[in-house]
Amino acid sequence: MNDREIQQEQSTEAIAATIASTRIGIIGGGQLGLMLCEAAQLMGYPTPTVLDPTPNCPASAVAHQIVGDLKDPQALRQLATQTDILTYEIEHINTAALKALQNEGVHIYPSPDSLAIIQDKYRQKEFLAQHNIPVAPFISVTSTRDIERVADEWGYPLVLKARRDAYDGRGNARINSSADISSAMTKLAGREIYVEKCLSLAKELGVMIARNQRGELMAHPVVEMLHARDICQVVFAPAPINPALQEQAQQIALEAIRHLQGAGIFGVEMFLDTDGRLWLNEIAPRPHNLGHYSIEACETSQFTQHLRAITNLPLTSTAMRYPAAVMINILGTRNGPAEPRWLHPIDQHNIFVHIYGKRETKFDRKMGHITAIGDNLNEVYQRAQAARASFSI
Repeated sequence: MNDREIQQEQSTEAIAATIASTRIGIIGGGQLGLMLCEAAQLMGYPTPTVLDPTPNCPASAVAHQIVGDLKDPQALRQLATQTDILTYEIEHINTAALKALQNEGVHIYPSPDSLAIIQDKYRQKEFLAQHNIPVAPFISVTSTRDIERVADEWGYPLVLKARRDAYDGRGNARINSSADISSAMTKLAGREIYVEKCLSLAKELGVMIARNQRGELMAHPVVEMLHARDICQVVFAPAPINPALQEQAQQIALEAIRHLQGAGIFGVEMFLDTDGRLWLNEIAPRPHNLGHYSIEACETSQFTQHLRAITNLPLTSTAMRYPAAVMINILGTRNGPAEPRWLHPIDQHNIFVHIYGKRETKFDRKMGHITAIGDNLNEVYQRAQAARASFSI
């Protein structure tokens, strides 16, 4: 063996040893926790442990579960005592408790300090603006009169947003005219709020960015997201935009993540306006719906990359394995017990179906997803739509 071959063998052995000996704890056991645990299982990590308040949560199918509240300091401490590294699949958790554990020497990724910035969407916007990341104009408000003053300056439409505990549009209220202010304030009553200027949108884009503990960064391809009712319905990979915009979007996202602390993967949502300008919308410090396509369509999935990042392994290629991929969310269309079934056969060679194992379906609840792969986005989209129409839950 020459020196290079010896170094490669030693590196491979070190990586294998790290994987075999690292116990991972995940705060949250929903679908993201499930897919993280599935990736860990395939890579050879010891069976992860998840903390989730719902007995037999989705991730419990492939993980040990501690049944407990995500914000309970004692439950978080119990999880920490049984694992070597903590990570999370949801950001609405107890940052103060995590900081206390970190101060005691518990390894938590991404950093609780970064999580604290991201949890408060207004603070997140301030942080990004301070680092010259392009964000839509925003301003803190507390009253109807404040919003009227903003409208006098910016015009309508505006979006009233809750600073905390908001996802899938549940903390947003669109204001198209002065007549909408009262209902928007009622919807978000009792919450800290701010106003954001509505941009004229051409597309909604997203990109997953990973960083390991040594500072190595890696971007997945930029994707386009289609939303309805403020919920992601479809993801197109790669986004049908020119290569220069792909590069620019990745660079903006990479620059944003460089300023945040800690290892892991981050979902970066962006707007492309009708003038061709890019704006960063928000960051999620965890795997994200926009990256689900990567399980089948990329050389390294977002879940595998996250695990590599938090255990400080080298990040690996995110190149697409196929020219095109489309992910469609399987959303609940009724309330009641989940009854997944196929109405028609599907192409099992080019269609991949993930059912999350949730026992109750609810209107617009994420129950699973379908990824289709192929050579052409339009054809793949039609294939994915046909598969979704063939499935009932």
